[in-house]
Amino acid sequence: MKSFDLVIIGGGPGGYSSAIAAAKRGLKVALFEKEKLGGTCLNVGCIPTKYLLDKAALIEKIRSLTQSGIFREAGSFSFRKIQAEKNEVVNKLVNGVSFLLNKCGVTVVQGEAQLIGPRRAICNGEEYKADNVIIATGSVPFRIPIPGSEFSLDSTDVLALEKLPAKMVVIGGGVIGLEMASAYRSFGTEVTVIELLDPLIPAEQPEAARLLTSMLKKRGINIRTGSKVERIEKNPQGFIVYSGKDGKTFEDCADVVLMAVGRKANLSGINVEKIGLKLSPKGFIEVNSKQQTNLDHVYAIGDAAGGYQLAHVAYAEGETAVSNILGNEREIDLSAVPRCIYTIPGFAAVGITAQQAQKNGIETVLGSFNYSGNGMALAEGASGTVYVIMEKESKRTVGVQIVGEGASELISFATLAVAEKLTLSEWETLIVAHPSLSEMIREAALDSFERAIHKI
Repeated sequence: MKSFDLVIIGGGPGGYSSAIAAAKRGLKVALFEKEKLGGTCLNVGCIPTKYLLDKAALIEKIRSLTQSGIFREAGSFSFRKIQAEKNEVVNKLVNGVSFLLNKCGVTVVQGEAQLIGPRRAICNGEEYKADNVIIATGSVPFRIPIPGSEFSLDSTDVLALEKLPAKMVVIGGGVIGLEMASAYRSFGTEVTVIELLDPLIPAEQPEAARLLTSMLKKRGINIRTGSKVERIEKNPQGFIVYSGKDGKTFEDCADVVLMAVGRKANLSGINVEKIGLKLSPKGFIEVNSKQQTNLDHVYAIGDAAGGYQLAHVAYAEGETAVSNILGNEREIDLSAVPRCIYTIPGFAAVGITAQQAQKNGIETVLGSFNYSGNGMALAEGASGTVYVIMEKESKRTVGVQIVGEGASELISFATLAVAEKLTLSEWETLIVAHPSLSEMIREAALDSFERAIHKI
């Protein structure tokens, strides 16, 4: 039996970062991964999706400049080459993670670990014992049980398409569905998004959600909210997706049907009942603010633990777990987590909405600033709006929402403002670089109390 201070099951963002953090602090660490290091994020999620979206955004930019007469012709592109380059980027990052783990002295075991006891695991016929265990097994795509669901593809399948489909139906208007819809629409595919909820992203600021929906529709993405998919049928031309709304049945034809209705915890290799691990009603591993499960010395992080299914949250949860394993008590604070949708244009948010504040008895004011009033946005041909939610009485920043180019980069600045609860007077004395898109966040904050300089 091999012994370690810490055994980590799962080599995704949360797992590998926890391994590196623990090893750098002197712990003897073993990391188990049954597929590729980097997990869903690096291999079939965040990174390859963003590569496609980056090239899609560039194509949109070229089209815009061609239409305005700055470029004489838009030119053509190779989807196969884009896919090949995407794979090269993924491989480079995966190899980089492997290099870091090796240099930090982490024992990486290729294979599916079976957790057979609170601190005992078996992998490839060998048994491992650990003082502490972190479960970081991630998640897998969820499929709604409708007739013909087997004809649909998941996000992993769609990322690997070798040729562009003429028509695509996306079932689910969440993060994954909207990002895929944005990318493939830019590549020339006719896209229809069918979403059960109405409106899109209902948990976010209504003004921002409406603007994003409007801008996506303007780009030619067909969006049908409040619609339930009933079945998928195969025919000689492809597939027909039947959905219902307001008592009416709609038929959408497609070459490809993407099922993007969320993800569920991946508990493969975790004998939940045998070891007595407690799960939430939705099937995720229950943890406290220290990432501890109900079992002593067993922690869970990332998608497997539910909550925000975001790589940067998995990083934070992993660091929190390692800190507690080392005896340095630490609780995770999720009050200022940036939430990004890498659509074209992008969406990003942090903190709470005005509606969420109202439910907690907090009166707020909403400030906004349009990209059309910003010099850098005009220079770059960018469009969108920044919204800032401030507490009316204390004049503190409680939320920021951004729809437009650069949203995912701007949100880091906004996250700091929400985390530190920046006040109106602090916004007034803050100096922001000019010209920059970041100026709009300050202007929107000042607009909450009608003090924006470049807005009537």
